Amino acid sequence: MKTIKFLAVVAFFTLSFSAFSQGPRGGRPGGGPEEMIKREKQALYEKVEDLSSDQKLLLDGIYEEFQVTLEETMEELRSSGDRESRREKMEAIRTEKDTLVKDVLSEEQYKIYESISQSRAKRKGRDSEMETEDQ
Repeated sequence: MKTIKFLAVVAFFTLSFSAFSQGPRGGRPGGGPEEMIKREKQALYEKVEDLSSDQKLLLDGIYEEFQVTLEETMEELRSSGDRESRREKMEAIRTEKDTLVKDVLSEEQYKIYESISQSRAKRKGRDSEMETEDQ
């Protein structure tokens, strides 16, 4: 009897662990907007080594505001269903963020930022192509 209880407990924990280790269902492969922004900011901080504390403070504010605006806009646009409108609004938000970042960074620092943004855009384009092929 003890053996059966023990095996039942082990089976329960094994199944629970495997279910939770897969992460949340329905999420995006690269994470949501919060993860995307976190990765971009981290890449910027790693590659632009000469950021002053004032620049980091301003960039933190820009990225926080960008995240809030992005999440609000995405929620608003999900209900509309108009993909073209969504794309235009998202691009406008990104352009505004890029303009603010450009005001904070030096020319040389901004070139590094642009290279990070371009590599992100290339990956996104490649991911979109893969999604289209899968459908």
